[in-house]
Amino acid sequence: MAIRTFIFCDICNPQAIRIPEARRSIKRENEGRRIYDGRKWFEGSIEDAVHNFGWQVTDSHMHICPCCQLIVNKSEE
Repeated sequence: MAIRTFIFCDICNPQAIRIPEARRSIKRENEGRRIYDGRKWFEGSIEDAVHNFGWQVTDSHMHICPCCQLIVNKSEE
């Protein structure tokens, strides 16, 4: 059995909610509007998230997604 690892953004997803991307459609499953709630999560190792997808780990061990990094950087200026 495989172990799956998830990283959740501590700013926009502090409750660690994971909703896989899904589509709503009456006709077919691959058509329609995407269901997306803005809560960021990543499936994989923290090293992969940081080095390949732009996530950040702070000194206090908070995981921050790339979108929230922009918000944090703007507020610090």
